[in-house]
Amino acid sequence: MLFNSYEFIFVFLPVSIGGYFAWGCVRKHSRLANVWLLLCSLFFYGYWDVHYLPLLIGSILLNYAFAAGILWMRDKEKHALRKAFFVGGLLANLVLLGYFKYFDFLISVWNHFMHGSLQPLQLILPLGISFFTITQILYLIDCCEGVTKEHDFLNYALFVSFFPHLLCGPILFHKPMMAQFHQEELRHIQWKNFACGLAIFIIGLAKKVLVADSFVSFTNAHFYAPASYSLYVSWLSAASYIVQLYFDFSGYSDMAVGVARMMNIRIPINFNSPFRSSSLTEFWQRWHISLTQAITACVYIPLMRMLPMRFASVAVASFLTFFVVGIWHGAGWTFVIFALLHATGVTVNQIWRHYRLPMPRLLGKIILLVFLIPTFVIFRSPDMTTAFSLLLGMTGHNGFSMEGGMTPLELCVLIPAIGAMLLAPNSNEIVKALRPSWHWAAVLSCLFLISLFCLGRATDFLYFQF
Repeated sequence: MLFNSYEFIFVFLPVSIGGYFAWGCVRKHSRLANVWLLLCSLFFYGYWDVHYLPLLIGSILLNYAFAAGILWMRDKEKHALRKAFFVGGLLANLVLLGYFKYFDFLISVWNHFMHGSLQPLQLILPLGISFFTITQILYLIDCCEGVTKEHDFLNYALFVSFFPHLLCGPILFHKPMMAQFHQEELRHIQWKNFACGLAIFIIGLAKKVLVADSFVSFTNAHFYAPASYSLYVSWLSAASYIVQLYFDFSGYSDMAVGVARMMNIRIPINFNSPFRSSSLTEFWQRWHISLTQAITACVYIPLMRMLPMRFASVAVASFLTFFVVGIWHGAGWTFVIFALLHATGVTVNQIWRHYRLPMPRLLGKIILLVFLIPTFVIFRSPDMTTAFSLLLGMTGHNGFSMEGGMTPLELCVLIPAIGAMLLAPNSNEIVKALRPSWHWAAVLSCLFLISLFCLGRATDFLYFQF
C-alpha cells in the first residue's frame, strides 16, 4: 500500500488514525491505542506481501530476546555475557540483512574473481528490511550502553513496525520514540498537530506526484537503454534523475513525518535542503539525516573508541563510515564505486578542514554539485557500462544534438524544481512559517486536489529498492 494511493489516503489512513484516537479516549483502555497502531502497522506491511510478515515479526521477537538478555546481564553486572548477547544480536541482524541484500552480489563477485560457477539464488529484497534492521541494531547498542532502561514489548514492537517509517524511514532512535508511546495525552487528538501534519503530508504528496513522477518515463528510458547520448541529453538525464530522487524520497519523508504528526508523534526530519550545502560533509548532514546519524552511531563512534586519538584515526573512521553509508543503499559495483567516491570525498573534506584551507562558500557549492552529479549517475545506473556511457556523453564525446531531449512540459517542471532544490525553503520551513488562514487552507486544498487528480497509477518510491 503506497502513501500515494487512493486506498491509503481514503481508507487506511482515516481508519488507523480514527481507531488510534478512539481507543485513546477510553481512559481505562487507552493503551489499546498502541495495540491498534501496532496491528495497523503489521497489516500495512503484510499488505505488500504477506509472506514477508513472519520475517518482520520474527526479527522483532529475536531482537527483543537479545535485548532482554543484554538488559538482564547488565543488571547483574555480568559484562562479558552482556557483550556476548550484544554480539549475538548484532550478528543475527547482519546475517539476515546480508543474506537478502548482498548474498547474490557476493556470489557474482566470487564467480568473477575465482572463476566459480555458483548459481545466484535470485533473492527478492523484502521491503523495509534495511530500515527495520538498522533500527533494531541501534536499539541493541542503546541496551548495551545503558541508554535504554525499560523493555516494554508492545512499545518495542510498535517502535520497530510503526507504519509511517517502516518502509523508507526515517530511521528511528529508541529513546525519544518510547517516551512518546508512553504519554497518554498524545493519544487524544490535538488539532494543531493534526493540521501541521496534514499540511506536511500534502506537500510531500505533491512532491511525489507532481514533480518526481513527472520524470519516471524519461529517466527509465535513458538509464535502462544505454546509448551514445549527446551532451544535452546526458546532462538532462542526470539532472532529471537527481530531481526525481530528491522529490521522491523527500516527498516520502514528508508524508511519513506528516502522518506521524497527525497522531501527535514526532519522528525525525530526514531532509534539510541538502543542495544548499557547500561541502560533501554538510550534504550528508542534510540528506537522509537519520541514516547518517545511524551509521555514525554504529560505525564512527565505535571506531573512534578503538583507534588512537589522532587526526589519522578521524580520517580512517570517516572513510569507513561513509563507505558503509554508500554500500548500505545496495549490492552492486555501482554502489561500491559510489560508496568509495563519497567516502573519499568526505575524507578529503575532513583533511581540508583540518588544515584550515580556505574555501569560499560559493566555490564550495559549485565543487559539490560537480561532484554529486556524476556520482549520482553511477548510483542510478543498473551497471557500470550504462554509467560510463552517460558520463562519456556528459563530456561532449557524442556531440551536442538536442534530439531525444525532454518535452516542453517536462522542462517546465524540471527548471523550477532545480530552482526549488537550490534556493526555496524546504517543507518544514514552509509549514513552520504557516499561520492558520483561509488563504493557506485554499492553497493546500488546491494542491491536494491537483495531486489526487494526477495520481493515476500509483508508482513505487525509489528508496523501496534499498
